Amino acid sequence: MPFFSSTEEVQKIMEALWTEIRENPEIAAPLLDSKLIVRFHYREPEGRLTIDCSDGHNMLIVWGEYEKKPTVEMFMKADIAHQFWLGNVNVPVYLISGKIVAKGPVNKALALLPVVKPAFRIYSSIFEDTLNRPLISA
Repeated sequence: MPFFSSTEEVQKIMEALWTEIRENPEIAAPLLDSKLIVRFHYREPEGRLTIDCSDGHNMLIVWGEYEKKPTVEMFMKADIAHQFWLGNVNVPVYLISGKIVAKGPVNKALALLPVVKPAFRIYSSIFEDTLNRPLISA
């Protein structure tokens, strides 16, 4: 059974998560220093999220269409994104297996994986608080 029942659920969760990330200097500062624009393409359900750190000062979180060209694009099922934020995905293995497909200099994005790990601790509560249901019944 999928963790998300609709695109709206994916949007709510990812926007809430990235808002928390943006407000946490420990995580946000290295992301801003990277000046990357990363676009996540989700399927089952569909959705697109862009994280724009290109100016080095402000992290923009954009759901849907966005005019700037991404540095890196990541394509995956929404359930894989969910499992990633729970700390259950080995990204290099998923890239090799094709469960995640990347376009662009993926090594730049992979270098930031340790930076976002602190967000793993908050994801479960964001999921439960945002969707008003326990994670175990998702």
